[in-house]
Amino acid sequence: MNRPQLPLLLYDDECSLCLRFKQAVERLQGHEAISKISIHDQEIYKIFPQVTYDECLQAVHFIEVNGEVFKGSEAVQKLMHHLPDVEKFGWLAESGAGRKTIEYFHDLAERYRKKLQKRCPSCKNNYSL
Repeated sequence: MNRPQLPLLLYDDECSLCLRFKQAVERLQGHEAISKISIHDQEIYKIFPQVTYDECLQAVHFIEVNGEVFKGSEAVQKLMHHLPDVEKFGWLAESGAGRKTIEYFHDLAERYRKKLQKRCPSCKNNYSL
């Protein structure tokens, strides 16, 4: 694998919720500038040793243009700034109330993911958005 262009979204392509999240991102203007790679591609950890497979199983990761790594709701916040349609509301995400809102929806998705894992035998990973 060649070094992917940054920014980079690492997602779990074996998790239906995570796959839907990635597909939703791909519907937005500007997604083409964001590389998207499955956390199950082990080559990515050789190229970016600042992330590990075990950490990626726990939360969505976003690697910014400068190489800085963001996880969970912080990753979602950083991702927003690269999508013009969503970036219009970026100022809101930077406010205290905006951050709390993003964290709330992130936590809601996390609870849903855990319920999904209990019902779905193929959802074996401990992955969160």
